[in-house]
Amino acid sequence: MDPERSLGHCSASALAATLGLDQAWRQVQERVAAESLMDLNVHGRGHNPFPVRPALAVLHPAAEPVLRHRVQGLVECLNQLVRQYPTDRELQDFLAIPARLHRWIMMEPAPEQLRVDYCRLDLLGSTLDTVRVLEFNPSSPGGVIASGMVNRFWRASRLGPTLAEWAPHAAPFESEDWFARWLLRFGREHVGAHDQGRIALFHSRESTKFELDQVHRQLTRRGREVVEIEPCAIDSIKDVRLGYLKYIPVEPDEVRQWDRFCARLIEGTLVVPNPLGQRWVAENKLCLAVLSDPRFRRLFGETNVDCLDALVPYSRKLGDGIEGDEVVARRENLVLKAPYSFHGRDVFIGSEHDAPSWAQVVREHQGWLVQERVRAASVETHDGPYLHDVVVPVLEGKVIGYSARMNNGLLLNGAQGGGAYAIFSPHFLG
Repeated sequence: MDPERSLGHCSASALAATLGLDQAWRQVQERVAAESLMDLNVHGRGHNPFPVRPALAVLHPAAEPVLRHRVQGLVECLNQLVRQYPTDRELQDFLAIPARLHRWIMMEPAPEQLRVDYCRLDLLGSTLDTVRVLEFNPSSPGGVIASGMVNRFWRASRLGPTLAEWAPHAAPFESEDWFARWLLRFGREHVGAHDQGRIALFHSRESTKFELDQVHRQLTRRGREVVEIEPCAIDSIKDVRLGYLKYIPVEPDEVRQWDRFCARLIEGTLVVPNPLGQRWVAENKLCLAVLSDPRFRRLFGETNVDCLDALVPYSRKLGDGIEGDEVVARRENLVLKAPYSFHGRDVFIGSEHDAPSWAQVVREHQGWLVQERVRAASVETHDGPYLHDVVVPVLEGKVIGYSARMNNGLLLNGAQGGGAYAIFSPHFLG
């Protein structure tokens, strides 16, 4: 972060008071309430407002272009991994994607064209030398939509003139309908300009309703009718050609009910961004082990390997790349994660366990991702210091903005009660 263009309490209290941070924060909170921006911590229909902290920052003008280059290069490495999965048996064995998902990935008619159209990278660290990516999220856009809205609210607050000077170019994700414009453009490219029918938002019963509401609202403002439905009910909307699949099935057996949905995606009679081959490979957290483990460097050639070396932390697969005894011995410096999970669940931080309980965790979770523990940066707010990450959404290979989640614990996921820390780019993101 640029220390000359950061606002919070304690460290910059005099400047914050002079510029009216508290008054601006109240204005942002009023906009959050008026726009029904809801807390991602609540499944279904929540009623708690999206938690915005009185803190904001601009990325350092010298660091931001470097970070952007590295992130975009890393996503291209992820794309190379996705494209090679259907033909690389060693990669298939390593990722161990459940058979019900693997079956449909292998039916992709043109795997060489696969690309992760949208994803969100979650990073920890405080400088270019220490920042590392912890995971890719190619499914849920709600947090990114919310963060773009919050940035827009800050710009409309009392701090607007200051932000116009500090970060003069609004990021693409700050626009009111960026997601709808992208999805409709995707539809025109893959369905055809003649398609003006309904759009489906595919979700589970437990999906965060706020996300669906915001996407629904964007699409209806663009004149399209929207239907929200579970993938297993696909036969009730035979007329729909374009949709968005919000989630992955945490329980692979759920896909037994998705046969018709998956078949339509393979046939091309239904199109969604990040479908089967992209989603179920990129969502697997063991991709970080592939990007880190020297055995798989062959997948990436010479292109963007500097981005791998700079951004990917030490990551291995437990039992295939690192053995349990070593993980037990390095308890203070390692984290264990399930290959498929979300909302900060199924994460074991070694330093939060004593030696016996950590050894038991390791014994019970062969095949999970083992990752170097990366230290989070911190920021001061009205009620003390918080740890924070940096979230970087990438759309069609380009960074579209920056944001952050903060919490007073080690898990910073919004679903774990974290608040929003507004981050701005000092440069144009075109």
